[in-house]
Amino acid sequence: MYLPLETYRDRLTACWLGKNIGGTLGMPMEWNRQANDVSYYTHNMTGEPLPNDDLDIQILWLIALEDKGLDLDCKTLGQYFNELMIFTHGEYGTAKTNLRAGLQPPVSGSHNNDFKDSCGSFIRAEIWACLFPGHPQLAAEYAFQDAVVDHGDGEGVYAEVFVAAMEAAAFFVSDVRKLVEIGLSYSPASCAVARAVRSAMQCADEGMDRRAARKVMLDTWIGHIEWHYIAPEDEKAGYKEGKMGWDVPSNLFILVYSLIKCAGSFDDSICTAVSFGEDTDCTAGTIAALYGLMHGTSCIDRKWIEPIGRGIKTISLDPFRLAGRIPATIDEMSARVEALFQKAIGQFHLDIAQETPDAAPLPDFAAPEYFHNLYQEMETVKFAFPYLNVRLNYLGEPVLRAGEPKKIRFRLSNTSASISGDRVLVHLYAQDEVQVLPGKDAAVFLSMAHLGSGTKDLDFEILVENLERPVYRFVAEFTFEENKKGLTHCVPFVLLSERGEPVPTVWEKRGPYPIPNQPRV
Repeated sequence: MYLPLETYRDRLTACWLGKNIGGTLGMPMEWNRQANDVSYYTHNMTGEPLPNDDLDIQILWLIALEDKGLDLDCKTLGQYFNELMIFTHGEYGTAKTNLRAGLQPPVSGSHNNDFKDSCGSFIRAEIWACLFPGHPQLAAEYAFQDAVVDHGDGEGVYAEVFVAAMEAAAFFVSDVRKLVEIGLSYSPASCAVARAVRSAMQCADEGMDRRAARKVMLDTWIGHIEWHYIAPEDEKAGYKEGKMGWDVPSNLFILVYSLIKCAGSFDDSICTAVSFGEDTDCTAGTIAALYGLMHGTSCIDRKWIEPIGRGIKTISLDPFRLAGRIPATIDEMSARVEALFQKAIGQFHLDIAQETPDAAPLPDFAAPEYFHNLYQEMETVKFAFPYLNVRLNYLGEPVLRAGEPKKIRFRLSNTSASISGDRVLVHLYAQDEVQVLPGKDAAVFLSMAHLGSGTKDLDFEILVENLERPVYRFVAEFTFEENKKGLTHCVPFVLLSERGEPVPTVWEKRGPYPIPNQPRV
């Protein structure tokens, strides 16, 4: 694939400019349920963009990549997220609470998380596309590692994978319908994200105007937005109630409808997205970034750039611990991402020609059939060791209840390349009052992973009669008995002691726009 360096740089710069433009356009109306009529910025312009977590978290991933290299996974991303991302609301705050308690991704994004189906992950997919242009599978795999940190086994994971795949292909494909189809190939057909996307495509194909399409979105994919402003006409039409945190299907509907209905127009696409309401900065910002990746800076009229400049203004990153590390401008961010892209070319042997035109036809950007196996990892915590992979499955919530056995499962895979089999001795270290059934010790024979007995499940039941601690900490020790000369690996994990039953919230309208509704607490 031929991607001249100057073209890449231009697309990269346009991507981050678009993220700032769309985010700034939509921010004043973010999360209001109302139809908006916009054609330009509505805030008091000061020469700077409005701050936005959509770009902030990608800056955090940039710093993590610079620190740790390209071989990072959800655990490393989770560490940076917990320590340096200071927002504590919605899925962000829930994930941080879980990470601090000792739960690792993807469980950190699933447990107690009413917002795992929300929008916090697809809004930060661009960095993976920019690292792997023309390689949507790689971009999607990294997006998966990113999304499970705070969306666990939720629809938010499918959403980020969908967007990352589209955006990685956008360096070589400018047909928005083709890009949507590429994104869909990486999504389970039955997931709500895929169904909402196909619904949006149908609305655009049938020529529905934005008002009619918005009605379909609200009738079919409505989420709970009670704690923000709801326009009287939407309340009167019954568009008030929905599942708490069920936000990503409706907003992917908005994004895809706007792309297809307004194909070819940067301005119309972002303004149409904002006209729907809901998560306006995220939908417009993602669309504008995608246009930048497809067409470069030539698709963005200067009227969008001049009032907000090329600076970066953060809101959700720790300003003290990251002092001097946050890029000050779009151009600085682009240069730093480009440096990582150059490393990715060598490390991943990316077939990208930057100087000599490549006459070969473009590859099929659709997902290979096996890609969907990745989604099996949404419920297990992975530990990769020399010769051994361990996956911890909590088989439900990671919670102990007094006097009730809690089953956990370890899936062991022998990743040896040359020794056909080995026995692994397993010992579970637990606090004194904890009973482990049938016992704390076990032995498991594993042949190599591609042979018949190369992967096995091992279950334990954990019982505590009287819960005295908020967190119970464990270490599972895995020791090769024979061929690896006693090589030992340890897997730490926790079980939580939690009580309480959720009580439905009662909402009250306390004033006119822009006063949000208030809960009775």
